[in-house]
Amino acid sequence: MLHTKLGNILVTVDGNMVDYETIELTNEEKNFKVDQRYKLSVKVAHMIGKKQIVECILDNIKNYVLECYPETGEGLAMISCYYKNVKLSIGTLGDIVGVQYEYLKDRIRLHISNDLEVKKVVFYIAWLTMEDMKKEDIYTWFAADPTL
Repeated sequence: MLHTKLGNILVTVDGNMVDYETIELTNEEKNFKVDQRYKLSVKVAHMIGKKQIVECILDNIKNYVLECYPETGEGLAMISCYYKNVKLSIGTLGDIVGVQYEYLKDRIRLHISNDLEVKKVVFYIAWLTMEDMKKEDIYTWFAADPTL
């Protein structure tokens, strides 16, 4: 399980918690510098003919009062959560035909259609304690965008 500054990251498939592969990524590139950045790879045994729901959840174990918003883009599905000067973003590939995206207060939910075969889903997680919110607010967006 991935532990972040704002809580643990849980992944469910059809309501059941599943394990995922966690890969730590570089936290600094041309467009951003973040505290931490990870790629989560979830194996999905999805067969054509069965609808499926995959969720990536920020488990707010400290009961912070979070403000979470969708921050989508072309080919990007993302939700970002703020607590004081900390921002955490969860991103995945967006605009996939056969996938509906739902942005909730603590998670991103993917509804995978019954005629789409999916073997894995990948999420990108990045967080940053910001010193200059106007300048750094975009950093986690870049860091959690799988299309970049």
